[in-house]
Amino acid sequence: MKLITKKELPKEHWYYRSSSGLYKKYLEKCWLKVAPLSGNNFWWIKSLWIFQIAKFERVDIAPTPEVLKKNGFKHWMVIWIPYSLTEIPKWWKKLYLNSHFTTTWFSEVLDEYYYKKWKDRAQRARKKFLNNTDLKIELVDTLEFQKIYGETKISQPFKKSFMKYHKTISSFDEKSEIKNMICYLWEKPIAGLSVIDYNWNSSAHLVSFLSNEWKKLQAWTWLIDFWFQNSLKNWIKYINFDHLRDKYMSFDQQWYTNFKENFMDYKIVYKDSYFKIY
Repeated sequence: MKLITKKELPKEHWYYRSSSGLYKKYLEKCWLKVAPLSGNNFWWIKSLWIFQIAKFERVDIAPTPEVLKKNGFKHWMVIWIPYSLTEIPKWWKKLYLNSHFTTTWFSEVLDEYYYKKWKDRAQRARKKFLNNTDLKIELVDTLEFQKIYGETKISQPFKKSFMKYHKTISSFDEKSEIKNMICYLWEKPIAGLSVIDYNWNSSAHLVSFLSNEWKKLQAWTWLIDFWFQNSLKNWIKYINFDHLRDKYMSFDQQWYTNFKENFMDYKIVYKDSYFKIY
């Protein structure tokens, strides 16, 4: 894994929460006003009584009074988190309160030997499940995934929230951008993973779940391997697990972060966000 700077980010890879058309529809469902920028990027406004918060999240286009006014922004705070830009225009002030997840990562799927870049632990786990004929993984439709997710007994404090999120964003998925994967032990579901493909070259983690049987059988590693394989098949180049634990997240997220690091090529930290009051 390599820690890279924002200047080293691939220009063709964008953050899905501010460039995926499907995620744009999800934000609108959450009563946010979403406005387009150039390319596939967009930003949004949240109204709080007479105040408004506008957020430009991981985009390199600096908010301007003209763009804000044109899209109905009238008063209060504008937050800007540049994606790869490092030279910030004058008059923007650093925002020291947390307004975003600061740490993320991605991997490049260049050929069928993608797994050789994984850590040794993940490669050993991959060999283990390849020799286990009792396990299988299938792509399933949204309703089947949600049914299995709801019925599987798991220890996941925010399960209901994740299920609601998946149900809402999937309701807009007319182009089958969301891929749902289930791992079975014989015919019993033991783990699941749902991802969103976007902007023709990228795929990002949406939700996942693990039953009590997953660890001994390395089912979660197999799901990730299946995700990489399916992405390669569909000409997807960038795999993104989205958030890694930072100082703003609870410590119970550390195990999941450690696990993700087995598969990552690049880690990127977004330390700075900026604001203006209008």
